[in-house]
Amino acid sequence: METISISNLKAHLSATMKRVRAGGTIVVVDRDVPIAEIKPFPGKKRGIVIHPPSKKEMSGSLHLKVSLDIDPVEYLVEDRRRGRL
Repeated sequence: METISISNLKAHLSATMKRVRAGGTIVVVDRDVPIAEIKPFPGKKRGIVIHPPSKKEMSGSLHLKVSLDIDPVEYLVEDRRRGRL
């Protein structure tokens, strides 16, 4: 399973989301501690859901659960077309 730091995720969001769309699962780490897992949403062709790692992967870290109703890659591309960075 691939891991990525928060800073690298921010810097390479589009490329990371393309890997997720292709079926990859990526664990987001903060100082080598897993904080979230990004994987394709089951049963849907579009959309991404970010789940926290299981409790055995976490050692008292912050728990986050984010569900996106939009495609973050398309949103980013549209913002860049409009000149919003």
